[in-house]
Order: sequence, then structure tokens, then C-alpha cells
Amino acid sequence: MNASERTWDAVIIGSGMGGLACAAALSRTGHRVLVLEQHGVAGGQTQVFERNGFTWDVGVHYLGEVAPGGPARHILDWLSEGTIEFASMGAVYDTVHFPGGVEFRFSRPEAALRLDLVEAFPNCTPQIDAFFEAMHAAVHAGRALYLRRAMPGLLRRLLGRWHEAEIDRWWGCTTGDVLGGLVSDPRLRAVLLTRMGTYGGDPGTSSFGMHAMLFNHYVNGAFYPVGGSRVFAEKLVPVVERAGGEVRVRAHVRELLIEDGLVAGVLLEDGGMVRCPKVVSDTGAHNTVARLLPPTMRDSAWAREILSFEPATCHVALYLGLQGDIRTNGADSSNHWFQESWEIDSGVWHDPGAQSLIPSVFVSFATLKNPGHDPGPDQRHTAEVLVFTDWTAFRPWQDSTLGERPEGYRAFKEAIGRQLLAQFTRHFPALAPMIVCHEISTPLTMVSYIGSEHGAVYGLEHSARRFLSDSLRPRTPVPGLYLAGQDVFSAGVMGAMTGGVFAAAAIDPRVFSHLE
Repeated sequence: MNASERTWDAVIIGSGMGGLACAAALSRTGHRVLVLEQHGVAGGQTQVFERNGFTWDVGVHYLGEVAPGGPARHILDWLSEGTIEFASMGAVYDTVHFPGGVEFRFSRPEAALRLDLVEAFPNCTPQIDAFFEAMHAAVHAGRALYLRRAMPGLLRRLLGRWHEAEIDRWWGCTTGDVLGGLVSDPRLRAVLLTRMGTYGGDPGTSSFGMHAMLFNHYVNGAFYPVGGSRVFAEKLVPVVERAGGEVRVRAHVRELLIEDGLVAGVLLEDGGMVRCPKVVSDTGAHNTVARLLPPTMRDSAWAREILSFEPATCHVALYLGLQGDIRTNGADSSNHWFQESWEIDSGVWHDPGAQSLIPSVFVSFATLKNPGHDPGPDQRHTAEVLVFTDWTAFRPWQDSTLGERPEGYRAFKEAIGRQLLAQFTRHFPALAPMIVCHEISTPLTMVSYIGSEHGAVYGLEHSARRFLSDSLRPRTPVPGLYLAGQDVFSAGVMGAMTGGVFAAAAIDPRVFSHLE
């Protein structure tokens, strides 16, 4: 009996972290689920790729709250049956660099970070204290916000009224406005803003609640999955299979099957059909409405609101393969954020074709974070150089397909690679001679492999309007249709995981008992 003929308790579209978490949570509560993945490998942005004997993670650079006893670790241990291990990145997990050779190291735990900030900005102690107080208040409000999204009707309304003022105060204001009112020292403000890349933020438009939540996510340390990001799919897929479920790759869903206004399953690109009264979409809220929902159902207030949100920012990446002792030549397990100005805005490289200086660069050395990596006799290591950019620069080639891009795009991509390589070399001159190969990805690459709108890596915009919207709940107004992933919760791997678990809980409330 093939997957189309079997009876499933739920069908999940997409095998990113949200889809796999939803599938594992349902499997752990006795459900048989089918996961349909359009790509040739499961994992979404937790997948890896290989070239010339080197392996790179696509979207995982560090994780917070996965220390033993941490809230994210508690959920992951339940989902994976305790099979995923994490390694600490050490006392310093982020190093930010500014013009003039100024740098600041983000250390754990929170008390140490506070002391380091006070030492670096001795005249700003009250401002530092005010920031941390606001951060914790915003995180507290965020928990209420997300519980409100996860709860059914009456409980949601009661919880909303109870916490409405604090949610509006912290999640209804921009990062720039809140920090502008708390921190007068422009350099301290720059240090507190510089890691907006953890969610692709812009201080002028992003919700302070999002900034606070991601800041808080790492204050007690950052971790990396032992074995690299591929372990999420490697450990979660068997959980689904042991419960009688299945994860199918190269299974492209064309449309939701709707009968009498109710979800009845999915229609596949190959003409197949899978019938099931419960379907979870981990393809992003926008894709769900714009691509999967039948056109006749896209004019509801819920659908129109989702389509009104812009995608979050996209990025270009330079993946480096190096040989040699990179640790003694400038590399370490900390992430490095290079800011070319103290005036921190979005950090977006708006015009790669004309803007020679990249305003903000993120560099990560994954193999130094992963104790499971064996560099071998050649001391083979990898690095990733990431830069946020503007989709507009790549729009001319949006209708081209992978492997058949026109020459103009290939030339543009190579020019971007040269600029990224030049900026990396400027910051790590001793490592440049050790580079033996490199690979470049653009937003079009992300569209091809994970199907995200405009190559966005963090789902929808991170504005106050997005977080205060009631449209991004796991349970949709379409009976039988559920949303999972980053759009339901927040940016990043752990945000996608929680969004997936919330979707599972909307189907089976018993899941909630495993979240505490």
C-alpha cells in the first residue's frame, strides 16, 4: 500500500523544523502522520550540502535555551526521545566588531554579560539595567502573546484581555523606539542592536518584543548540535516512522483538496491525491494562502491579511572550505558580526551591484563548534559568510530555474562572491591563503530549495502588526487546515520548532502536557 492509499491522522506539508516538530509531537501522542517534502532531502533550513569533501549547514549557526533543563531542550528531548546532543560554544558565543578595531564579546551567563557591558560603558549602568528590565518584561509579555495564539476561542480572549497592556507596550512598539527611549549612548545602542541578524530585523520596523526574545534566547549560553544541523532530521524522522508515519521527499503538493468548505487532503503535482481531514502547512503562511489554498478561498479577511504581510529579509552566503590550522589564524567557535558603521540600521546590502562596501557581515566557523567534526590529516574546516540583501536585486531572474540561470545572473553571482571574499579576507587575512574552495548562494537558491517567498529565511516581516495579528494562529478559519513553523511563533530553528509543536497541540491538546 503506498502513501496515497493509506489512512493518515494528519498530513504535513514541508519537512522544515516546524513540520518535523509537528510530525514528531503528533507521533509521540499516537498519531500516524505523512510528511510531504518537495525537495530531495528532509530538513528544510536544517539540511546540509556537500562539495569537494566539505559539508556546510544551511541555516543553523547556534541555538539557545538547549542546556540541560532549558525550555527548548525539554521540548526537543521529548520530540527526539533524548537522541539529540548539544555542545556549548563556550563562554563567548558572539563577537561584534566596529570601526576602529572596537569589539565587544557577548558572554554567558546573563550576569557576566551585564558586567561586561558595564565595564565597556561605565557611565551607562542605569541604561543597561533599564534594557535588561525591558527585555525580561517583553519576554514575559511574549509568553502571554504566544499562549494567546495557541489557546482556543474563549481562553484566548480572556488571556488577551489580561495581558493586553503589556503585550501592546513591548510587542506593539519598534525596537528603535524602545531602545531610543532607554539608551542614550549611541555606541551602547549599536552594541545592543548589532545582532538583529538573528531574526533579520530592522530597528525602524521590527517589534521590540522580537528583539528582546532573541536577545534573551542566548543570554545563558549558545549551543551547537553535535553532528551538525542534519541531526534534526536524522533523529526526528525515525520518531515519525516508529509510530507508523512516513516522510516522503520529492513530493510536491500542488493544492489543498477542499470539499464542502472543509479540508479533505492534498493534491500532488504528479497527479496523485492524499485524502486526510487534517492538513498542517509548514510552507509559510503566505505560501499556504497564495499557492495551496484554492483561488476561490483567497478573498476572506483572514487570507487577505496574511497576503498583506511582507516576507522577511533574504540573504546571500559565501560557503568556504579551508585547510590548515584555522584556530591559530583567527578563527574560533564564536560567531563574528562585523559592522562597517556605528550607525546601525537594517544592515541590508541593498544594491550588491553598485554598493562596494557591505554594511554588515556575519561569519561562522561551524566545524569549530561541532565536537563531532573530524578535520582529518588535512585539517579541513568550513566557514559561512552571510549578508542580508534586498530581493529587488534578484527580481530580474525570479522566473529562471535552478541549473538554467542566464549568464547575466551567473556573472552577478560571481561578482557578489568576489565582494564577499574580499571583505572576509580583510577581516581574516591569515585565513585567506587556506581557502581551497567556495560556493555562493543567493535568495534564488533559497527559493529553489525551500520554496520561501523571495528567499526569505525568517518567514514573514517582524513588525508589530505581524505579532499583534490574530491571523497567524496554528488553527486557521479553514476547518482542518493548520499552520506550523516560524510564522506561527518566531524566527529561527527554535521558533519554527515551537510553532510546529503548537500546531500539533491544536490538533491534539495532550501535546500541551509535554511543554512544561
